[in-house]
Amino acid sequence: MPSDNSKKVAFVVCAWPPNGGGFGNNAYYQVKKLAVAGWPVGVFTMAFKAIESGPFNFEFQALRAWFNFGKAGFMFGLWRRLSSYQIIHLYYPFFGTDLVVAVYKIVNPRVKLVLHYHMDPVAQGIKGGIFYIWIKLFLGLLVKLADRVAILSVDHAEHTYIGKYLQRFPEKFFVLPNGIDTELFVPRSKEPSLQQLYKISVQDKLALFVGGLDDQHYFKGVPVLLKAFAQIRQGYFPDPIGGEAIKGELSQVKGVARLMIIGDGNLRPQFEALAQELGIADKVIFTGWVKNDRLPEYYNLCDVFILPSTERIESFGIVVGEAQACGKPALVANWPGVRQTIIDGETGYLLEPGNELDLKNKLQKLFDDTDLAATLGEQAVGRIKQLYDWQPVTTTLIKIYSELL
Repeated sequence: MPSDNSKKVAFVVCAWPPNGGGFGNNAYYQVKKLAVAGWPVGVFTMAFKAIESGPFNFEFQALRAWFNFGKAGFMFGLWRRLSSYQIIHLYYPFFGTDLVVAVYKIVNPRVKLVLHYHMDPVAQGIKGGIFYIWIKLFLGLLVKLADRVAILSVDHAEHTYIGKYLQRFPEKFFVLPNGIDTELFVPRSKEPSLQQLYKISVQDKLALFVGGLDDQHYFKGVPVLLKAFAQIRQGYFPDPIGGEAIKGELSQVKGVARLMIIGDGNLRPQFEALAQELGIADKVIFTGWVKNDRLPEYYNLCDVFILPSTERIESFGIVVGEAQACGKPALVANWPGVRQTIIDGETGYLLEPGNELDLKNKLQKLFDDTDLAATLGEQAVGRIKQLYDWQPVTTTLIKIYSELL
């Protein structure tokens, strides 16, 4: 633990709650846990319109970004604020500000730089081309300047732009998975007020998705999810003792299949229109954003959690870990990195990316067999605590900082 105020860590990140996604939420928890452990930390992010600004148990500054484009921009004001910090922890990607940090490191070589490679920047159209060129021009420079490089998993890193540098500079890399707050995300009974709010009966089967519904998160696979869900059989006589649900005619059933989608963004109207077109609008619940401290109530409301990503950009999937920590089986697209968050057939099932029929069949299987779903969920809880609890994750990071200082 540092003994004086000069030994500080500056976190530089392009996203922050409440709309920071897994990227910003992970940074928030990481800083919060470090501050509790006694490390002087500060956070520097862009001044978005809607941003949580505290009060925090750490220094926090939302800075103006020049030439900003989405979550990219040049935070030139960061330069003078870094002078009291000995370590810079840069969440990547952060286009524009990554160059500010790089030049600062060149001018101040004694400052230590931890490059936190969260995911490949992928986008559609011209934006995707710009991302690719930027990576080709500057990622190698950042890796060379970095004293250490954090990756979420070897499996993920080997299939990303940073993979070739993992082979070239293996001594710089260390694994730092995203953390899960296993004191907040725990199994609990279904919240009656939410059941009443969304008109969900105790006999209904509920699938849950959590993620951004904007252009930046186009890869989350919501259209695939909706098309697969439209093929799910409706109508259940749930066995109160457990076991396979009894199927019945719709005129006789007590429960139906439902899908809840948590998140918001400019693509939401398209997804709502698709649900209407597929004839399932009355079975799909769009909730908008839900505050993080209320998410456990929503995870515990569902029977199955689904993350059907269609691109390899899905690096970890914090929501998958949170849902499993609440005792829910997960259906996860089989991509490098995120597939590490489950054990296929033991805590959930891997999905063939983009395959609606595969998703439908596996979701139907878990809807039908309540015993199987419960067993997978129970097995997931222990694994998440062992691998992704914040305590070992924070301990790893503190060890790295101590070595650098």
